[in-house]
Amino acid sequence: MLENGKLFIGGISWDTNEDRLKDFSSFGEVVEAVIMKDRTTGRARGFGFIVFADPVVAERVIKEKHNIDGRMVEAKKAVPRDDQNITSRSTSSIHGSLVQAAQERFL
Repeated sequence: MLENGKLFIGGISWDTNEDRLKDFSSFGEVVEAVIMKDRTTGRARGFGFIVFADPVVAERVIKEKHNIDGRMVEAKKAVPRDDQNITSRSTSSIHGSLVQAAQERFL
């Protein structure tokens, strides 16, 4: 279960605004809705985050398909950057170890 009710919403249109993300309130109370923007241009980056008051609602949202402004968007559990880096690094080191083991086996 999601601890904090925070979801990543990917694949949104550059024209989608935070009010449209708040339409997820049809599932339950939306505490926060943010669209990530390019720092230089201010243009939307095609993804955002929503936070539900009730984490159980977030779980339900993940299981369904969603269409916002004519685009199918993806709702996933939001993963903090620190956790993403750890996952990425551990996956890379596992992959590197497997490649090395395979090379040693065939030498």
